[in-house]
Amino acid sequence: MYSSLAAYRNNIASVRELATLHDYLCTNLKSPMTFDDLLRFQIVYTVSALDKLIHDIIRIGMVQIFIGTRPATSKYLAERISMSAYVNLSSATIPPKEYYFEQEIISKLGIVAYQSPDNIADGLSYIWDEKHKWQKIAAAMAIKEEQARTQLKLIVDRRNKIAHEADVDITSGGKFAISKSDCESTVLFIEKCGEEIVKLVV
Repeated sequence: MYSSLAAYRNNIASVRELATLHDYLCTNLKSPMTFDDLLRFQIVYTVSALDKLIHDIIRIGMVQIFIGTRPATSKYLAERISMSAYVNLSSATIPPKEYYFEQEIISKLGIVAYQSPDNIADGLSYIWDEKHKWQKIAAAMAIKEEQARTQLKLIVDRRNKIAHEADVDITSGGKFAISKSDCESTVLFIEKCGEEIVKLVV
């Protein structure tokens, strides 16, 4: 899972490069145009980085359970697989069985978005039997559970407005305001959230 964490950190670093580019353009390019979309990209990419991290650690954790190096959870044991996956798992030698198992997990979970607090908690149940997941995550982040849940929901809501509605306020017809501080707080929160989740489930 540490390789997934390393990739996550690289993705977050790439998000911060957008902030650097935004600052440079605002300072050096004298233009009436705005560069605020670079800030919006930061929010979208930050949430995407967390989504990918959760997918990665669930996939890796489930493969670990499959090969016997991690204890099974109740959700893992209740999961169903396709008949084609069963056939492959029954007869596999090269590639090994865990390869086909991993491909099945990728196929089944690839359509799930691990962004909201509830979806993240549900996904982590495949590899982590903790009943009060967000209580543990929030405590590791040194904040209250409700604050962690609310802040993540607000970030994902803003991400959805940007990704699906062009961040346009239907009342005014213009885009919602966004600031550098909005993005900085978003990146810091998501970064910390992902880091602590990995520490808790590894």
